[in-house]
Formats: sequence, structure tokens, C-alpha cells
Amino acid sequence: MADAKVIPFDDDHRSRGSAASRRRGAAGRRPGGTRPAAVGEVQPLPGTAAAREDDPVTGEDEQPREQAADREGGDGGLERRIASGLAFLRRRLTGDYDVDDFGYDEELTDQVLMSLLRPMYEKYFRVEVKGIENIPSEGGALIVANHSGTVPMDGLMMQVAVHDHHPAGRHLRLLAADLVFVLPVVNELARKLGHTLACAEDAERLLAQGELVGVMPEGFKGIGKPF
Repeated sequence: MADAKVIPFDDDHRSRGSAASRRRGAAGRRPGGTRPAAVGEVQPLPGTAAAREDDPVTGEDEQPREQAADREGGDGGLERRIASGLAFLRRRLTGDYDVDDFGYDEELTDQVLMSLLRPMYEKYFRVEVKGIENIPSEGGALIVANHSGTVPMDGLMMQVAVHDHHPAGRHLRLLAADLVFVLPVVNELARKLGHTLACAEDAERLLAQGELVGVMPEGFKGIGKPF
């Protein structure tokens, strides 16, 4: 086995190392003047040079790149929300949205009107929901609720409760009194929320379509016949 290469650290070691190198060089010469390959040289592993050329990024550069990716991910979520909001506004301005025969606008209800009612539901009335699992997940059904007060806020809170707490996230189509549909602004908002006049014809059509219909006692009387 050949001698290890001596690395000098001072002049004394350097001089002794030079002499040792000369002796090893003289002893290691082959006949014909050729020398064997140096044993002490470190050879690169196979594929190492190619890997360095293909991936020039060092460990110092890796962390800033990951931080930049994290920032891009956060900004990407914000950008998606902004893009979604702008697309919503574009559809509203161009009229590129759907309403049913009753004027119900599901997109506007989900993205805007429910968001306006939800703070009243959670912070002001602090509604507690029980027995929501008794409402069917699909198909037509009639929910008859108690009612108190002149302004039918309890009906709106029931609509939020069914939408937010039911496993199927169903929309409740309320049957409202005539007064609701003669008031400006209120009439339009009620139609957008899916409400309709408390009459037998409208109730039967909604139930036939598999909708969930909510009605207050006076609205139930206005229907004219039981279901």
C-alpha cells in the first residue's frame, strides 16, 4: 500500500515533506520513465459532476427560495379570492347569472345575502339549533314554524339555520305575506332569497320541484289547504 500524502503546516514540515516526496518519487518510478497515478488524490464520485451542473443551487440559496414559495402561496390565495370577487361582479354587471321562475338567485344568496344575515344570526339573536337532522337531505318538505313579532326576522334566521347547519346545506324557500312583495327593495331582496307568495299554487310547485319550503302559521292559513 502506498504512503499517504503528507500535507505540510510549517516550514519544517514543508522541507521534510519535500524530501519525502522526492524519495517517494524516486522509489515509485517505473522502468521507462513513467509514473503511476497518484493514489492520494480524491476522485469525484460517478455522476457527481453532472449533478453539480444540473443543480447549481447551494444550501444557502435553498432557504430564500422556500420562503419565496411560501409568500407566493399566500399571495396566490388572496389573488384567487380577488379573482373570484371580480368574476362575481362581472357576472352581475353583464347579467350572466341564473334565477329560477320565482326570481331565486342562488349565487347572490350564498355569496352576499347570507353573509349579511349571518352576523345577526350569530351575534344578535344567538340562535341555537336542535333537531336539524330531522329535515330530509333531499326531496320536497314543508317546515311550519312558530312566529312572533311583526317583522319576520325569525323566518330569515330559520333560513340561515337550515343553510348553515343542515348536512346537505339546503336552501329554505319561505312563503311570505302579501305585504313583503309590495314593498320596494324588500320585494326584490325577498325574491332573490327564494321567497314567494304564501299561496297554494306556489307552494305546490316548489314542493314538486323537491324544494324545502318554510312557512309561518299565517302563511299556512293563506295556503288554503293542507299538504
